[in-house]
Amino acid sequence: MSDDDLPEDDDAPVSAVTDDRTESVAVSGRRKRENRIEREARESASFWKAVLADPVGRRELWRVIVGSMGAHAFETRFPASPAGTPDPYATWYAKGEQDLGLRLYHQWLRLDHAAVHLMHVENDPRFAPPRERRRPRIP
Repeated sequence: MSDDDLPEDDDAPVSAVTDDRTESVAVSGRRKRENRIEREARESASFWKAVLADPVGRRELWRVIVGSMGAHAFETRFPASPAGTPDPYATWYAKGEQDLGLRLYHQWLRLDHAAVHLMHVENDPRFAPPRERRRPRIP
């Protein structure tokens, strides 16, 4: 680095002066961050896939997004106050729960669509196979 590259103002911040080492450290730090982010994304996907691969895991995830103490992802709720009038604050709170449930559900769909379908078949009565209708016996 030559003197021509230095700022003329002596009060200039030190960060204004850069050299190749500073840039390489910044690039190295960015690569480490990107590698960490990619690794954490792979680990997260691996975790969710493992849970979705297990029947107990699918049941419990279903309870998280649909159950009575869960996020009610597939229903819109309009809670009322004790006096019976609509409660807008409780409604927005329920909407936040629903949004969280849907966000999780869509993440699982992107990771393993077949396992989410199996979760529905195992837990959602709307996905139950149709029962055969018995014909009446004619003597």
